[in-house]
Amino acid sequence: MEHTTAIVSTDRCFLRCATVSDYDALVAGIGAPAFPPQLPLANLQRHGKLKSWLDSILAMSSDGRACVFSIDLRTGEHCIGQVSLVQRDESASWNLAFWLHPAYWGRGLAVETATAAVQYAFTVMAIQEIWAGAAAWNQRSIKTLLELGLHPIEADETLNGESDTSQAIRTFSVSRDGWLRASNDDAI
Repeated sequence: MEHTTAIVSTDRCFLRCATVSDYDALVAGIGAPAFPPQLPLANLQRHGKLKSWLDSILAMSSDGRACVFSIDLRTGEHCIGQVSLVQRDESASWNLAFWLHPAYWGRGLAVETATAAVQYAFTVMAIQEIWAGAAAWNQRSIKTLLELGLHPIEADETLNGESDTSQAIRTFSVSRDGWLRASNDDAI
């Protein structure tokens, strides 16, 4: 079941299927001086594994185990970031991830595009639950996840390391039912 053929529109962006031709934009974004070097994509780039990661995630997308969108602005800029959904071990639960080139930070684009991806996940793909992780120090990403309607799994839970280290990861999730309820409440 392939979900990446659709194009999702937002007020300022188009989310389109990611392709191998987005690699140079990925390198430019992650290689920008302001991009945090401790994030997983930067680590993959440092170790020469970024291209194989992209190839792998695109292969998962064609197999229906991932949905990877590249973000193009309506003003013409291509691949300023990406939003992805990757199937977890349980088939109805998927991981959400996103990145933006630092030149586009602070404009609300992460919230705008990730909101569109979450809506797509729950309404088109019929995913039952979305999970996401953010480094405990990465308050911008944590704020974005909260704005998307994701809730902390446990306030002190981390996937890696201790909560006061740069390796600590906060985890968040939202169920389809919870998201739909909140969306209906917002519409009233």
